[in-house]
Amino acid sequence: MKFGKKEPNYFEMLSGMVDCSMRTARQLDDLLRDYTDVKRKLQILDKLEDEGDHLLHVFSDELNVAFITPIDREDLLAMGNRIDSLTDAIEQVGIKLDMLSVSSIRPEILEVSSLMMEACSLLADAMGEFKSFKNSQKLPKLVIEVNRCEEEADRLYHEGVKRLYTSDEPILDIIRWKEIFDDMEQVLDNCEDVADLLDAMALKNR
Repeated sequence: MKFGKKEPNYFEMLSGMVDCSMRTARQLDDLLRDYTDVKRKLQILDKLEDEGDHLLHVFSDELNVAFITPIDREDLLAMGNRIDSLTDAIEQVGIKLDMLSVSSIRPEILEVSSLMMEACSLLADAMGEFKSFKNSQKLPKLVIEVNRCEEEADRLYHEGVKRLYTSDEPILDIIRWKEIFDDMEQVLDNCEDVADLLDAMALKNR
């Protein structure tokens, strides 16, 4: 005799969404470090973004029909949306590379990509800690480390843009790379947004 379906584990679902973001970041990092076979790699990025959208839809549907949730429904949905925005922002960098007909990668962008990878890995760890947020000693430290990555990326962004505008490169290259730097900075901003919301939710529910 069945008494209804088992309540979903929302923390595991959020972890799955962060894992999708991490795999999307890894795919973008691979593209930036080995700028070959670009069309195929962009198709993989697109499929990963579609997977992220699907995970968000499933998560939202489960929340909509849930009788009770472990923490506020609105907070859980906000977290799902922020993670999805992160995945979207990562894919957007790949789209911009194609749209602006980038032929080769500037080495400065690889430093930012390393920070993106580090921040996403930290977020994966932080989301794993979130399920035990009431007792976790690691979660606040992981949030601080994500913020550090964002601050370092900010510094690289300012230095990179200044270098662009003081160079004698063709104006189209300057415009092209300014947009790509902007999009990479947005990825790190989104990482920080996810981390800060995790921290806020943990404090609110302790």
